[in-house]
Amino acid sequence: MWVAALLLAALLLAVLRRVYVGLFGGSSPNPFAQDVKRPPEPLVTDKEARKKVLKQGVTPSHTAFSLHAVLVDHYLQGAYYPRGGSSEIAFHIIPVIQRAGGAVLTHATVQSVLLDSDGRACGVSVKKGHELVNIHCPIVISSAGLFNTYQHLLPESVRGLPDVKKQLATVRPGMSMFSVFVCLRGTKEDLKLPSTNYYVYFDTDMDKAMQCYVSMPKEKAPEHIPLIFIAFPSSKDPTWEDRFPDRSTMTMLVPMAFEWFEEWQEEPKGKRGADYETLKSAFLEASMSVVMKLFPHLEGKVESVTGGSPLTNQYYLAAPRGATYGADHDLARLHPRAMASLRAQTPIPNLYLTGQDIFTCGLMGALQGALLCSSTILKRNLYSDLRALGSKVRAQRKKK
Repeated sequence: MWVAALLLAALLLAVLRRVYVGLFGGSSPNPFAQDVKRPPEPLVTDKEARKKVLKQGVTPSHTAFSLHAVLVDHYLQGAYYPRGGSSEIAFHIIPVIQRAGGAVLTHATVQSVLLDSDGRACGVSVKKGHELVNIHCPIVISSAGLFNTYQHLLPESVRGLPDVKKQLATVRPGMSMFSVFVCLRGTKEDLKLPSTNYYVYFDTDMDKAMQCYVSMPKEKAPEHIPLIFIAFPSSKDPTWEDRFPDRSTMTMLVPMAFEWFEEWQEEPKGKRGADYETLKSAFLEASMSVVMKLFPHLEGKVESVTGGSPLTNQYYLAAPRGATYGADHDLARLHPRAMASLRAQTPIPNLYLTGQDIFTCGLMGALQGALLCSSTILKRNLYSDLRALGSKVRAQRKKK
């Protein structure tokens, strides 16, 4: 599913056109030069939400130390968590887009990127009910990811272009993930739930353990999970208890081999059969067994447990092979030639990429990808503009 909220760059261009007068000629103005009215209820930081462990989803021998160092360093002082949950990010951005003359569509599945007779991107085709609606625009920005954009959204005739094939050859999808969502009875105080994230390792040699794990038959894999990520999102949100009293949440991520679930990928959601559900249940039980050993006081407090396989990620997130972090962050991805090739500007004129596939994985990686993409389109270094804005804000604070 190509969710329009992820791709509708066609409409976002209307925003860029109105905000940045010089986009289609002349020099582009500084988008941060004017004061912007801040949305209500600003995002807050949770200083205790520390992440000091590798998060790029790659075992140590397959990634660069510098990437690990950057990720660890930017989490040392604690991580930001949106007041009200991650959906607040979209809710706060939508009014800004609308004030600038743009529009945001949901439940509008993007089927393809439209090309004109010269092979330039000129819009997107969106599914509205049972009909297709073409939305035309001068520039298309895709945040659907490298693989989705090139392999699914572009016409078949373009997928074979040498430059497109070259870019696809430099990367591969990242590790598939199995998600576990747990509802708990009680507040974070009652259940003693920290806002910290946990990376639970079962072996000191992660390269060997992971290789052994993904090579196993799927029936044996749940007994040999090498790593589990555990977090309590409700404990990070200061508004949670007002909205959901006497309830808490826990999430887990477990690395997966997509091949274990591949045989069911053509089956419709909810109708994948008993064997599929049995495999999901095996991973759920193994994950919950680990949790109960680490947090025995949660015994009897679990209200519901739901699991999402790599196919679930593929269905809801349009994540190829269930890889929620996009392209793999292995050494090949970080090679200078690959980094130079994977730019915001694509081989297709007027088509741009944004998001984690042109920078690094995760929310911060996606935000940096957006800055790179915007800088490319505007032909302006937005990092310099942001630095100037930061200096201006600090100077104003000193006057108060």
